[in-house]
Amino acid sequence: MPSDPAIDFSALDPGALPPELVQHARIVWADRVRTEYQSIQIAARFLTEALAAGEPLEVVQRISETIDEELRHTELCGRMCAALGGRVPAPGEVAAPLANLGEVPLDERVLASAISLFLVSEAFSVGYLRDLEARASHPVTRAVLGAIAGDEAEHEAFGPELVARKLEGMPAAKRAAWRVFTGRIVRAHLARAEEILSRIPPADRMLDRFPEPERASLGLLGEARLALLCERTYRERLAPTLEKLGLG
Repeated sequence: MPSDPAIDFSALDPGALPPELVQHARIVWADRVRTEYQSIQIAARFLTEALAAGEPLEVVQRISETIDEELRHTELCGRMCAALGGRVPAPGEVAAPLANLGEVPLDERVLASAISLFLVSEAFSVGYLRDLEARASHPVTRAVLGAIAGDEAEHEAFGPELVARKLEGMPAAKRAAWRVFTGRIVRAHLARAEEILSRIPPADRMLDRFPEPERASLGLLGEARLALLCERTYRERLAPTLEKLGLG
């Protein structure tokens, strides 16, 4: 899927911005190429799992759309990196080996992917992207972030629906095991945030203490703001959803 032709990347002039900021942005956007490409890999595997498990066609369609969107995100991140004068990594440099799940029953693979990709990861991703989009002063950055965030929000909405259906009628013991599985994934996100925030005085653990306007202009987050957003996203968006699903 081609990226949004309405975004004029030539309007981003790295020479008009602080060199250190631009250098950092090149690294960050190149790494986003990596993470978005690996999201394509994960979503593609999820599609084959859903097809093999006989999931409803609407589920297959949503996953197929997700693959197209992740392709678009990868291209957008690459074009942003190039507009900043950075080197865009090739697919062969960012592709990751996927875990061998041959021993895991198909139905469990589908639920595991739905929880990790569409329920947990997308919730955190939307929280970060929406914060950046709202504060991005450069129109090119804001357009790129808005394009990605809009798709991610749709993924986030799909997750709870699919997980709720898969959990329906499940015995209590199995549901408890999935609660532990979900908790491990969430803890992986929160642990780093808690470690960072432990070094910040409690009185300073507020987003308005870390406004970061220059970073936001190029879609960047400092570690303190990222940690605060992680905790806020969990508290306000993810935790209520997990409680509703019985996975909190």
